[in-house]
Amino acid sequence: MSVPLVRRNLFHEGGKLILSVSGVGAALALILLLLGFRQGLYATLTAFADNIGADLIVAQDGVKGILSSDSAVPMAIHDDSVRLSGAEEAGHILLADIIFTQNDAKTPVLLVGYEPETTFGAPWELGDGRFLQADDEIMLDTWLAKRSDLQVGDRAEVLGESFSVVGLTRGTSSWMSPYIFITLPAAEQALALHGLVSFHLLRLPDSANTSQSIRSIENQIPGVQALTPEDIADADRRVMATVMDTPLNVMLAIGSVIGAAVMGLTSYTSIIDHKREYGVLKAIGAGGWWLNWLVARETLFRAVSGFVLGAGFAFLAAEAIMTLWPQFNIVIQTKDLVLTAALTLLMTVPAALLPMQRLKRIDPVEVFQA
Repeated sequence: MSVPLVRRNLFHEGGKLILSVSGVGAALALILLLLGFRQGLYATLTAFADNIGADLIVAQDGVKGILSSDSAVPMAIHDDSVRLSGAEEAGHILLADIIFTQNDAKTPVLLVGYEPETTFGAPWELGDGRFLQADDEIMLDTWLAKRSDLQVGDRAEVLGESFSVVGLTRGTSSWMSPYIFITLPAAEQALALHGLVSFHLLRLPDSANTSQSIRSIENQIPGVQALTPEDIADADRRVMATVMDTPLNVMLAIGSVIGAAVMGLTSYTSIIDHKREYGVLKAIGAGGWWLNWLVARETLFRAVSGFVLGAGFAFLAAEAIMTLWPQFNIVIQTKDLVLTAALTLLMTVPAALLPMQRLKRIDPVEVFQA
């Protein structure tokens, strides 16, 4: 008897069901998009460190991250770094935050000067064109090139130097700043820095003891420290977390409250609309637990339907956002879906409590008198 009653209450007014499920779905889609935005933000933030191609990164003492602090170390420590670490390959990169100007559009970018012959610090995904071969060549992030109306074969100016655009990269932009790549000698010339690099990059043999290599470098070369790419990525993530996590968590909490409120209001309205039916059920002996179970199932149905709708909308919205604004990266992982599903189930508890309290106050006598 209960199944037809639940079905009747849900589908008696299809428009009201669609609105309630859509409201829940919108709140859950917001939660998924925020989780995906945070994951995508961190993935983009650490992409350079994750793809730097080195086992050890020698930086200025006190520097913790690539994007969260500036580093300058002498080129002259190259031989000592290789000898003390036992590295089988070494390279250098020079990084600088600059303003890229093209067609009156000014964009903050991260300039990366690397050595093409080593591939340390090179772009990790090529969208169009080719990699660098000469000092008068440049590679631009695809979104930056589109924003600046540039393509392969055009000329671009950086810090007063003219470069030929030979390649467009992917996965090298974020809401903070995209990357541009030139050779290390070109970066030294453009930045007027000679004899200094941002980082020495070392690739160790498989048999190397990484901890021992770090101790040897830090104990015998003054003013530097050796970090792993994981150390660098963690430091950059922590810096970003202090800025972004609090507002994102607040928005996640607001989304959860909205979803629970929509479900609770809908369930409460359903009790009012079907007050007479519930009064009849009470009059013929239906117990409180059984009636509460009806309310719980109605609320759960709306929650599950809203989750399915919200998940689908979140994936579609994420693709649309990344297509229209490539600087934003949204990564919705399986764990985010599981977390949102669990949150959906938790939201059904407060959403069902208020209707249950209203159901408890229905007096069959008053219903029949009405």
